[in-house]
Amino acid sequence: MGLRYPRLALVWLFCPKEYRYVVVKKVLDNEKLKKNGIPKTMVEKQMLTQTSINEHLATLQLLATELNCKTIVELGTQLGESTIVLLEAAKKIGANVSSIDVDPCLQACSRVRSLGLKDYWTFIQSDDLKVKWEKPIDLLFIDTSHTYDHTLNELRKFEPYVRKGGVIIMHDVVTYFEVLHAINEYLSNRSDLRLYTYFNNNGLAVIFK
Repeated sequence: MGLRYPRLALVWLFCPKEYRYVVVKKVLDNEKLKKNGIPKTMVEKQMLTQTSINEHLATLQLLATELNCKTIVELGTQLGESTIVLLEAAKKIGANVSSIDVDPCLQACSRVRSLGLKDYWTFIQSDDLKVKWEKPIDLLFIDTSHTYDHTLNELRKFEPYVRKGGVIIMHDVVTYFEVLHAINEYLSNRSDLRLYTYFNNNGLAVIFK
């Protein structure tokens, strides 16, 4: 195995024992997929690259596309991983993605341009709580500071603009319990908001309105 997959041999040597078999299985599964011509799309390629959110990218694309989300708002852009997936969905259904981040996100901007997705994207460099927003939202994706107060205030500001039948998606609800705490607080008296929680890959909350 070491000669055939040298990277896997390194993983086996340096990975903690309790994670070895999980990691090895994932690498071998990916090799099987590649032998069968997968990944076929850019999104599939991202999904097979281990990151903090790769296992949730299909969910982002599925919800944006199947719910026909014409107005998508992304709070937190960073390297543009979720941005690219949302933009691919936007291109398919003729939608627009507005991304807000306090940083210039130069790598994300470069990726968007190189993939020819710029026409579907509006990038706003700012604190999202200071941005004036008055448009209806079909899909709201939140992946920012992960603090309780900031997350709660983001929900208070942007959720009222999410249309009935829309969806709110929030990342890192396991890694940063403050995010889940803010969600539970916000939803405590809201029977119109339905929460579904994923515990893998740092956690994901999907809230239907």
